[in-house]
Amino acid sequence: MSKINNVRLPNAISAQYSPEQFNQMVRSIEQIVLQLNTTYSSNLDADTAAAASWFGGSGTAGFAGIRGPQYSNGIVLPYAMLMSDQDQDSAGTTSVNLVTYNKPVLTNGIEVVNNTKITVSCSGQYLVNVSLQVANRDNASGEFELWARNTGQNFPLSNTRFDLVARKSGSIWSHKVAAVAGIFTVNDPAVEYLEIAWWSDLPGAYLEHYGPGTNPVRPSIPSVILTINFISATGGGSNDPIAVVSANSVSGLGQVGTVNVTV
Repeated sequence: MSKINNVRLPNAISAQYSPEQFNQMVRSIEQIVLQLNTTYSSNLDADTAAAASWFGGSGTAGFAGIRGPQYSNGIVLPYAMLMSDQDQDSAGTTSVNLVTYNKPVLTNGIEVVNNTKITVSCSGQYLVNVSLQVANRDNASGEFELWARNTGQNFPLSNTRFDLVARKSGSIWSHKVAAVAGIFTVNDPAVEYLEIAWWSDLPGAYLEHYGPGTNPVRPSIPSVILTINFISATGGGSNDPIAVVSANSVSGLGQVGTVNVTV
């Protein structure tokens, strides 16, 4: 906004009320309003750039920082919905099984590497929800455990146990939905990654995908559904841009009889 320079307002010349002096002051104020209405224009480019810098961290395209870029309908933060439409068999009752994903339904700033490793673009805290469609082919009951791993190491206290019942018949398996939720903290996104692991003491336990149903028509069932969403910055890391916000000031300066507005 440009400066507004108005004529000098009248000074009081006596202690008595003067209509002429009052009218002069009114005319001067009207001139200020006229200048505001006819010469003021918002610097939209600067406003847009400032908003992009604040909400987008570095202001570049895509996921640009812990705040994400700002679009007309809101702020975009990292998120992903990952699925699998494949059966995933157990490697054995003494082995760790890593969940794989082959259907990234939605992704922004989050990727899957080597089918199992979930990587993010920025340090921070991420809310993770996992749902597995577990089936048991064995004619015996058993256990199923599900936990998280950070960069190849087990997360402490992240394990959850589920009971599996024996199959219903020789051709109809039993089923269980194993679901957990937790917060994944990333300090160094260039190194760290998330994996979901599972184990069962039943050799016939596996993650099963189902095709679409009929009568009525029903969608297919993925063997795995995982969602991950950025919820908070951790702060202090080299990948956490710190925004510096400087506000323009509006001030009135001068002596009685002079009006200056500077932005």
